[in-house]
Amino acid sequence: MRTLLLIFLLTATACEELEELEIGGGGEESVAGAATGEHFISPSGNDLTGNGSRFSPWKTLAKGVEELQAGETLTLLAGTWIEELDMPTVATVAKPITIRGQGPDHTLLDLRSLEFQHVVEFKDGASNLILEGLGIKGRPGPWWSHAIFISHEGVNKGIVLRNLRLEWEDGIKDRGSGIFVHYQEDADLLIDGVESSGFSDGIYLKGSNNIEIRNSELHDNIEDGIDYNGGTDVLLKDNFCHDNHSSGIVVHGNENFHLGGVVRGNILQGNQNGITLNQTDGVLIERNVAFLNTDFGLKVSGGTRASQIHHNTFTANATGAVRLRKFLENNVLRNNILTGGDQGMTARVEEEAGFDFDFNLWDPPALSIENIGRLEDLATIQSRFNGLSHASTGNPLFRDSDSGDFILLDNSPALDVGEDLGGPFDGSGPDCGAHEKP
Repeated sequence: MRTLLLIFLLTATACEELEELEIGGGGEESVAGAATGEHFISPSGNDLTGNGSRFSPWKTLAKGVEELQAGETLTLLAGTWIEELDMPTVATVAKPITIRGQGPDHTLLDLRSLEFQHVVEFKDGASNLILEGLGIKGRPGPWWSHAIFISHEGVNKGIVLRNLRLEWEDGIKDRGSGIFVHYQEDADLLIDGVESSGFSDGIYLKGSNNIEIRNSELHDNIEDGIDYNGGTDVLLKDNFCHDNHSSGIVVHGNENFHLGGVVRGNILQGNQNGITLNQTDGVLIERNVAFLNTDFGLKVSGGTRASQIHHNTFTANATGAVRLRKFLENNVLRNNILTGGDQGMTARVEEEAGFDFDFNLWDPPALSIENIGRLEDLATIQSRFNGLSHASTGNPLFRDSDSGDFILLDNSPALDVGEDLGGPFDGSGPDCGAHEKP
């Protein structure tokens, strides 16, 4: 009986040791980790005695980045790092590098106790990189600083920023953004599922091209949720910009050359203005909802030209749906829903030129013209503006606007009254507003 028990115990021990090797435990795990190209760091790790495996991780970001080769992954285990992250420069298009955490709730870079410039920096050829699954916290320092900075120093492109939460404590105007992209001619940048709050701007794009920002939440920033300052080939899609002290989204070319760009499917709520255009050229604004902003849903400022503003819902904004300022040229507003503000004005116009806004639904049909006064019925408005013969009026009848549901009811006057702009629609014509009735 004792012999059988001894054989059983020896067999069980051997099986446990074999199982440990098979799942990557012990010394063999580092070989397996190296083979798969995944390395690990942990706040409880050790740069001197660790081997970069899951069970023997390194400790610091610097060590993990130093050891990375093209095509590999650095995984940050759960915990907090008080350390800046300089992104690696050895990745290639064929072999990108991924640096990932366990999600913003579990993996955190927290530099609030340090003086620093940028928490994460891409420069000198930091390209073909994925950064995901992290939380980042910081505060303004003595320098111009950002949570994530994509520098003008070197070509830094082919970057994905995904599933990140960026938070700034005691932010200061013009002293830092959640993500700042600085003069990248061909950024090839995707920002997806990022939350950014407490900064001067949630995301700031300066003179950079080929960028997509989608599915992100930009809120409670001192200035704008997204500031798109010059550049071309930029898509801002399906973002939620709320409670920013200036605009939810601002597009401008007053500092850097701007051409084109698409702002589509975004929700703008509780900002000063939902969307602001200033000295832009050829931007497309479509399928956005701007509501409960403290000034206008849309503000179009001087020097803006050739913008196409189609199928948006600008409603329940305190001052009105749209403000059209001076020195505009060839801007077209079509198939939008425009509802009035607290004083009953749907639109404010500074001069009667530079825009064409037919095929929109007005509620009420009322606007003010600088130095002229208020026009408060559709016939009077049509008498002053050419090309308004297809305007419609009436309560748009949303399904549940109090809860942010702007789908149209079956008896809405906005149904089928838009102009055919080439997109899909049901019925005799497209609906006005951001949502085609299903």
